Formats: sequence, structure tokens, C-alpha cells
Amino acid sequence: MMRNICVYLLLILPPVYGQQSDLRHGILTEYDEKKTWHEAQSFCREKHIDLVTIRRKEDNPVPRNDEVWIGLYQKETNLWKWSRGDEKATYFEWDGGEPNDQNPRCVRSVKGKWRDKGCGENYCFMCFDEKLVLVKENKTWEEALDHCRSLEGENPDSVFWKPSYDLATLITEDDHDYAREKAQQATTDEVWTGLRFLGDGWFWVGGEPVQYQDIPSCPAYGCGVLEKNSNTSFGLRACSQRRNFFCYKRP
Repeated sequence: MMRNICVYLLLILPPVYGQQSDLRHGILTEYDEKKTWHEAQSFCREKHIDLVTIRRKEDNPVPRNDEVWIGLYQKETNLWKWSRGDEKATYFEWDGGEPNDQNPRCVRSVKGKWRDKGCGENYCFMCFDEKLVLVKENKTWEEALDHCRSLEGENPDSVFWKPSYDLATLITEDDHDYAREKAQQATTDEVWTGLRFLGDGWFWVGGEPVQYQDIPSCPAYGCGVLEKNSNTSFGLRACSQRRNFFCYKRP
């Protein structure tokens, strides 16, 4: 069966240091294929992160299809949650007269307005991917790099192989603020990033230029971390140490 998809980039972005950051906002993928809400949830969790979570008006997309499942559902009476992590919903964009008394209740977006419906109905659906992923496993920097590059990648033995994820690059102030927010869930005080010293210089493994002004040119340690309880942009540690790490979706 041919499957048509439409990919959205959420770019609700404040200017920071003359640049714009998009690590905070995910990638949405809309599928034309129709499924029940639970079938769509399983599909999204297998191919992406989950059905889309929408936390504010600025991030509420208008679907290409007339009606699409989103991740909102009612788990208990009068308690609406998002599929991703059973997060309690605090923002709603209900259409007029909604929600009604369907049971069980799952939610679809109709031109950006939300309507509840029985979860067994078939509709198109919208999945999302996080751009910045915290991995709560303790690995060396090299092991963390291998782990990130294994996420959703093609066959690494292929001559055309290019990883979908890499150890994370943090450039703007918003990148660092958002990463530090996510790092609060880490099981280590510091989290590996993609910052590395090799030869005679620093680089991000994703290929972006290093713009830190105060980074040493002859460091005692060669791998970068973000310290979750500090406002500094980076810390330097021995690459053989083990800690949690950030992967990011490559541009």
C-alpha cells in the first residue's frame, strides 16, 4: 500500500544571539492511512516517539487531512491525558460543543479544533519525534556516540549510511536552557554532549562550528558535558567516564 505522509517542522522560535534554535520543538509527521486511535498509537511508538502532544496554542498544527488523531485521550472521568508518558493535559483547543459524552474518548483534530470520538473509529493520525533525547544510561563518550548513531539509522554497513541521530550539538542560549531543563531528569549530575577535542581543535560531532569563547585550546580533558545544576555552557571531562547523554535529531 502506498502511504503518503506530510512532515511539519514546528518553528515557534525566539531569536537568540542572532540565531534561531529548534531543539525545543519536535518534528510532526502526518499519515494519510486510517487507523483506530490505539493502532495509530502503536504505529507512532514503533516508527516515531508517540502520537503528537500539544501543550500550547502556538504549537497546535492545522492538519493536511480533514480529521486526524492526536495523542489526547480520557483515561479516567474528566481527566484528559497525552499518550506520551500519560502527561496530564492543561491546554485544550475544543471545537464548539466539545467534548461530548463518547466513551471511551480519544481526540481528533479537525482543522486545528479538537473533537472527541470513540477510540475505535478510523482516522488519519499525526506522530512526533523529539529533536533532543535524554538517554538515562551510563556510558562512556564513545559508547554514547555509538548509541545515538544507532537510533533510527540505516544499515551502517551501507556505503550510503548516514545516522539519523548524533550526540547533541548545543549552540544557542535556548539550546542550553532547554537541554538543562531536560537534564533535570538525568540520573547523573552531568550529561554528555557532542563536544570533542581531537588533534588541535574542538568540534561538534554533528559538524557544526564550536562558538564557545572561553574554551581552552590545550585541555586536560577532551569531551564535553552539560552540568544540570550549573549555568555554565559546558564542562570538560575525561571521555572514559560514564554518565547519561543527549542525542539529537540531525538537521
